[in-house]
Amino acid sequence: MENEKLDVKGQACPMPVALTKRKLEGMKSGQILEVTGDCGPGFENIQKWVKNAGYDVLDASKSETEFIVKIKKT
Repeated sequence: MENEKLDVKGQACPMPVALTKRKLEGMKSGQILEVTGDCGPGFENIQKWVKNAGYDVLDASKSETEFIVKIKKT
C-alpha cells in the first residue's frame, strides 16, 4: 500500500480539515496520509477532527512556517 501526501499550504480554515477529510475518505484502511500546511489553527483542527473521526495521528510537528501531521486510516 502506498502512502499519500496532501499539501494544504495557503488554505485558510476550515479548508485544511475539509481537504483532509476528503482525501482520507478515498484511501484504504491502513494507508498513511501526510498533511503539510501553514495555517496555524489548521494544525490543531486537523488533529481534533482526525481523533473524533476515529483515525490515528501517528505524528504531528510544527515549525514557524509549516506543520506536518501523519494520519493512519483505520
